[in-house]
Amino acid sequence: MNGWQLLGLIIASALLWIGYVRFKDRHQPEPPWRLVFAFALGILAWALALLGYKTLDALQVPDIKFNERLWTALYCFGIVGPLEEGAKVLLAYLFVFRWREYDEPMDGFVYAASLSLGFASAENFYCTTGSGWLYQLGYAVALPIAHVLFSAIWGLGIGHAQFCVSRRSRRILWQIGSVALAMFAHGLYDFILYAYQAAFATSGLVLVLWVFAVWRLGLLRKRALAAMPAQARQDQPAPRA
Repeated sequence: MNGWQLLGLIIASALLWIGYVRFKDRHQPEPPWRLVFAFALGILAWALALLGYKTLDALQVPDIKFNERLWTALYCFGIVGPLEEGAKVLLAYLFVFRWREYDEPMDGFVYAASLSLGFASAENFYCTTGSGWLYQLGYAVALPIAHVLFSAIWGLGIGHAQFCVSRRSRRILWQIGSVALAMFAHGLYDFILYAYQAAFATSGLVLVLWVFAVWRLGLLRKRALAAMPAQARQDQPAPRA
């Protein structure tokens, strides 16, 4: 598969998932241009993460060693998860969470997912160019859903904290906890993938977790809509820092 075909495959995969995210947010949909902006921020987040990896290479920090599980664990949990999710969260705080359109807990998921799809698309193109078509196809299918799942953890957590938690100390704990959990989940995914070469196992695990997350998200959304009067649905509170 040449570069243009790979790019087309990645864009098609991203559009499919963005369409799905918009479908889940159909009750109060976000402006399409904001989702595109969030997607572009995801590409920038990937560039920041790549810069972090290049810096580590310059400092001669060893890469993942497949035959050394201890170092692989340290690398995945201490570098990969924090660096990649941290880059996404940083740009979300700098831009997304300041937008006027970010006005309800569900938006934390919507924008985090859009941002993560930009990240996954850039990583996909960078990592699979020149590889076999089967490898490229597997990445195009598995990578976006994995990144959306990790980002959904902090997106939902931060959205809940900013709109539903009144005490400042609890809001801070919710945000820190959700980001830390996303970093851990990302690190765990990569550790299983690299330490045990279990690509199909991790893909299956992500799929199961995603189905559960989507079911849970839909349930929470229905409960929130049922509990809110019509006027309250239109006048959502502003997020709290």
